[in-house]
Amino acid sequence: MDENPEEAEFIGVPEVPDDAEVEPWHGLYFRAWEALRFDRFYGALGGETSISYGAISRYASDHGITGDDFASFVHFLQALDAEWLQHLASNAKNRGAGA
Repeated sequence: MDENPEEAEFIGVPEVPDDAEVEPWHGLYFRAWEALRFDRFYGALGGETSISYGAISRYASDHGITGDDFASFVHFLQALDAEWLQHLASNAKNRGAGA
């Protein structure tokens, strides 16, 4: 993304704000989201739903995330995914307003 910002904009990857503070533990959630981002339902007329709980649960099981850690994992991964879906909706709305 840093090397080709035009391509990142083209595929809809949001730019990280300058004031964002990235912590090492965020990597777990970003890696999981990247692995699962396409494990969702896509509507025939466009749009997409959240990553399925089944996909999240299986990923956690495969990576030994259990108990309270699992509950936190689901919460944070769903929050990250919700931000992504909000970003997509905002882009779609902006494209519609510019048409």
